[in-house]
Amino acid sequence: MVKLGEVYRKLTNDDFIILEFFVKNLKKFEYIPIDFLVQKLTKYTPKEIDARLRKLNSIKVIERHPTMNAYRLKALGLDCVALRRLVRKGILKAIGDIIGVGKESDIYRALTDNDELVVVKFYRIGRTSFRHAVKVRSYGVEFERGTWLVRSIIAGKREREALAILNKYNVPSVPRLHGGALHAVVMEYVEGPELYEVRELQRPLEVLNNIIEAIRASYWRAKLVHGDLSEYNILIDLSRGEERPFIIDWPQYVTSVEPNAQKLLERDVQYIIKFFNKRFDLRIDVNEVLKYVLTPME
Repeated sequence: MVKLGEVYRKLTNDDFIILEFFVKNLKKFEYIPIDFLVQKLTKYTPKEIDARLRKLNSIKVIERHPTMNAYRLKALGLDCVALRRLVRKGILKAIGDIIGVGKESDIYRALTDNDELVVVKFYRIGRTSFRHAVKVRSYGVEFERGTWLVRSIIAGKREREALAILNKYNVPSVPRLHGGALHAVVMEYVEGPELYEVRELQRPLEVLNNIIEAIRASYWRAKLVHGDLSEYNILIDLSRGEERPFIIDWPQYVTSVEPNAQKLLERDVQYIIKFFNKRFDLRIDVNEVLKYVLTPME
């Protein structure tokens, strides 16, 4: 597997100027013709541009069209540009190895300028089918018509927006946002497995109660609904001898004033109650929980 940090260190300032140009034109081109690059990047000669494109292609941050004289940005190239922006913003100073690969993201350990351990999530919209991605989200026309890289940028932006709001209103059991760029989200490092991997909990009812409190606070204080909550986007932090849940993956959120918000809220609650009842042999009445969640908070 290609290591992001190693590729990043091979790139010069001039390389990043070209990569930033690809990012700037993502909505206009999938493949950018070399003639267009030469026309716009006038600080370089055509020979210099050709040489740099060949280098970027060789380290797999861009790729050439099989028949046309044109190149497109690859996910690894978008990662490098996002990482550069995060470094320049003073958010990150180092990135480690990949620690997780999901259906729609790659997860890395990283260090902030204050030596705090964090995770960086790079969205990879497109690993699941386009039909599924559109089905479970309401990202809008820009998402539906964009390339996979554009969709990944939109997903990253939406998750940062959601976490910023959730953090602002002190919603519990949600990671703390450190920042982000493009399709990247930098957040609090949580040590522990996803809920679907957990076969036993010492206090399953307490963990469930914490999740329900987070859902309720999100709805009434932050005015947000997760919209796709399951055992695959809840982490269980076991690092402090506790069983602390953290709800992740928020780009598909809806606001509480949207017409389908309560329906999605009820679905989130129903799914989590069903999972806990089955996995941990609980006997929780979903209707009672829904009644509690839908009771306004003071």
